[in-house]
Amino acid sequence: MNRILHYGLLLVLFTFSLASCKKDSQLPRIKSLQIGYDNSGQVIAGTELHLEAEIEAPEKIDRVELEIHAEGGHKVSLVIFDGEWHLEKVYDNFKGLKNTDFHEHVDVPLTAPAGDYHVHLSVIDQKGNKGKAEGELKVLLPTR
Repeated sequence: MNRILHYGLLLVLFTFSLASCKKDSQLPRIKSLQIGYDNSGQVIAGTELHLEAEIEAPEKIDRVELEIHAEGGHKVSLVIFDGEWHLEKVYDNFKGLKNTDFHEHVDVPLTAPAGDYHVHLSVIDQKGNKGKAEGELKVLLPTR
């Protein structure tokens, strides 16, 4: 009887692990997020920030969202507030695709303060599932 209970428990655990793997494989994914030219993680204020990533969405993409904020801040804006630069942008030009290369250039204002920033890239599929990738960005002042 003890052996039957043991095998039954193993079967239940194996079934749950297969179910969770299948669900994870259906979620959108962002692979190899590159921030800055040559993936340097840096940008000079007043220039363009290069962003690139591979996106896979088994249920088709609805939109891609980009957020950049100063370390410790989560404000939503496209301008300078309280000496910090914040950006939130939605890309809907990938709608309906399953796999795509995200390659965008974002203008960083000359007034963006130098410092450490967080980059959040999210892909939301047409069923509302979300995949995320994050990285660090250092904004540098231009040399004169």
